[in-house]
Amino acid sequence: MILIILLATLIIIISYPIIGYKIYKSFRKNHKQKLYKLTTVLVILILVPGFFWKILPGSEFFWRPIEKVQERNYNKELTGFKFSDGEKIYEYETERAFNGDGYSIWIYKIDDSTANYFTNPNSEFFAEYPKTELRNHWKSEHWKKTPFNKNDQKFLDFAHTELSQLNFELEDLLNEEGNYYAYEYYMHDISDENYFIGNIDFYIICPRRKIMVKVNHNT
Repeated sequence: MILIILLATLIIIISYPIIGYKIYKSFRKNHKQKLYKLTTVLVILILVPGFFWKILPGSEFFWRPIEKVQERNYNKELTGFKFSDGEKIYEYETERAFNGDGYSIWIYKIDDSTANYFTNPNSEFFAEYPKTELRNHWKSEHWKKTPFNKNDQKFLDFAHTELSQLNFELEDLLNEEGNYYAYEYYMHDISDENYFIGNIDFYIICPRRKIMVKVNHNT
């Protein structure tokens, strides 16, 4: 899907000088009807990508409510409970390769009602989630209570990063009573006998601290 979007964007960008040249010729030859049609097409090709990529003034006002709905639905797929990400208190992202390889971590504040829910989530939280549509071809490790299970260490190592400018690390959250963690992952296979972690989404919820951690690492 991303490749299709990038290809469509490239085609549109290439079309700008072509249409511009045709507009110039129509203007020189005084072909008013053709000039009007070409100008309309050019305006549309400028507005649509600008709106889609949120660089057009005012486009944020349209996308923000949609993104909030998507955010709440995605969190429900993660936990079985629909809630919005709150204030972002930490973010670190590397540059992404063309195929999406790279590393990102986001830490959000969660509101009081969300934190209260996760002090005693229902049994489905541990038995069924996360089950995101986006990662339906990945394997899923359902939510577990902390302290951290050392059997999951290799997955944490793959998702790990140092948290600069904060007074805690991921290990602190995972060794703290009352928190939860889960992850979805994809294994790359070199041969029938050799597998290694290629991609992971790693999540931590801390009701007492009122934060949620989301990590994505693709290779």
